[in-house]
Amino acid sequence: MESWYLLHCKARETERAEWHLANQGFSTFCPRTKITKRLRGKRKTVIEPLFPNYLFIQLDIGQENYTALRSTRGVNGFVRFGGYPSVVPDNVVESLRERSVTETSDGAVGESPSLYKAGTVVEIVQGPFAGLKAVYEMPDGEERCFVLLDMLGKQQRINIEEVEISA
Repeated sequence: MESWYLLHCKARETERAEWHLANQGFSTFCPRTKITKRLRGKRKTVIEPLFPNYLFIQLDIGQENYTALRSTRGVNGFVRFGGYPSVVPDNVVESLRERSVTETSDGAVGESPSLYKAGTVVEIVQGPFAGLKAVYEMPDGEERCFVLLDMLGKQQRINIEEVEISA
């Protein structure tokens, strides 16, 4: 009976291992998630493995010759407990499949909008202005943004780190 197992892959070679295993006829699954990163000063949405360097594989250990998996490019070996490959319950894999993001042909890399839209009222939660309300204006570089703060009867434009504000 086929079961799911977990393979440990070499660093940054999960896709290579997945491709080589598919060529050998094995059914594999690598759960992916969409995250927002800062790349070269811009926010980008990218799809990355949920568990870097790990890959689920479905096979029947009693019937199939799984020793060839150790010499597959990109694969280090099985995750083992007590010297035997550990079985991953089917419901765990199915739950991950439901939540996994599928990769698009362009690599799913694109500019991501800012966490806040211009004109959004935010609260400053850290720093010398903590507790004050401000209006989000625009992002500024990798980790900073401009907000408009009412001070002395007019709006002042201040540049603060984005982690210092919340909606």
